Amino acid sequence: MSVMSIRVDDERKKQLKAIASLQGKSMSSIVESLIDQYVEEFKTSRELDDDLKAIMKVSEPSFEEWDNDEDEIYDEM
Repeated sequence: MSVMSIRVDDERKKQLKAIASLQGKSMSSIVESLIDQYVEEFKTSRELDDDLKAIMKVSEPSFEEWDNDEDEIYDEM
């Protein structure tokens, strides 16, 4: 395990230390848990993006008639 240093203002540090103490946990374990949650949320949002892209790909043929020179002015919107 490696060491990572982060800067946190004194008030947040006090709050985290108090919560950790109340829960019988270390501050490190709480931060690790929060990092895990953040990473999982990121993965979930990426999966949702991929699902949305897949749905849009399926519907793409329905809009082929809109792909013409006249409508190119809307491509940058």
